[in-house]
Amino acid sequence: MKRLSACVILLTLMNYSSGQDYRIQDPIKNFERLWGKFDGRYAFFELKNVDWQAIHEKYRPLINKNTSNDSLFTVCNAMLKELKDGHVNLIYHKKGKIIRRSDDATPSVLSSNFSMSRDAQPNVYQLFETTKSTLNDNGFGEFEIAKGHLLRYAVSDDYGYLLISAMQGFRLGELSRFMDNAVRAFADKKGVIIDIRTNGGGMDGNSHIISGRFADKKRIGYYKHQRKKGTNSYTKLKTKYLKPKGKRQFTKPVVILTSDHTASAADVFALMMKELPYVTIIGDRTQGIFSDMYSFKLPNGWNATLSHQRYLSSEKVNYEGRGVQPDIKLLNQPEDIKTNIDPLIVKAIDVLDKKK
Repeated sequence: MKRLSACVILLTLMNYSSGQDYRIQDPIKNFERLWGKFDGRYAFFELKNVDWQAIHEKYRPLINKNTSNDSLFTVCNAMLKELKDGHVNLIYHKKGKIIRRSDDATPSVLSSNFSMSRDAQPNVYQLFETTKSTLNDNGFGEFEIAKGHLLRYAVSDDYGYLLISAMQGFRLGELSRFMDNAVRAFADKKGVIIDIRTNGGGMDGNSHIISGRFADKKRIGYYKHQRKKGTNSYTKLKTKYLKPKGKRQFTKPVVILTSDHTASAADVFALMMKELPYVTIIGDRTQGIFSDMYSFKLPNGWNATLSHQRYLSSEKVNYEGRGVQPDIKLLNQPEDIKTNIDPLIVKAIDVLDKKK
């Protein structure tokens, strides 16, 4: 594992000058509380080959009783990045405003190739326009869009397309009504493409609602359990089922488009959908951050989250950190914007054509 040297960390402390907070609020106590919470609850030290005691010995000497809030945050941020876990967060806020947030330790290939900001190019918004153009070129009509614009579907003579941009941001009733309409529109189609490439997650319950519209029968979706506080043992495995939901289900061929930006509840969605024999996954591996986030507060008021649960496939395989693997690996490239062709849509249609 690549690690930051103490020298690099100290240089960062000296050079950081934006919005500094020079107050001193019991830095040793806060550092020890943060480290200790992870020591007692974090679920993936062994999986990630991280010696947490050695991490303490590496970073604790960088903190003393005169360490400012700003410098403390920088050291803690560097320590937590060692875990390379997108569900690990440290947030320093004041009067409801976020002052500093820990860096993303899991940057995706997708977000590296396509900025999440409209101000930079190429960006994910341009990629979506390329996707839309490719769908139009292949006979798909205009989108039906849910309130909030996080859910969309369109149909061609043969196929349906469903975009799920997040697993949150909509009410339960809104989601159910939208999925009723989508599955009804897909009823006479020969296959459906479900696009979760830019889905960063949300609520597992929403993943169950959507996946249930494509389930043919009750199946094991996954297992989950959590680490017992202060021990190396876990609670009894709970079985989570993928089962039909709604008035009707679409059980003909389905292609799911994924990327390494597909995360959290979208990871869970992919994990469940992979259980269906008529599903093909095209794209990149999902990000692999399945656990719910355990939240806690430090004495100085900072908020933190950690991963305390393990999700296992129906075969009891843990995909944390490596994600759900695609059946066909194919990544979008910046050049796709110039050609105005989304190769994953093209490949998905080709796969569905062969299943007619």
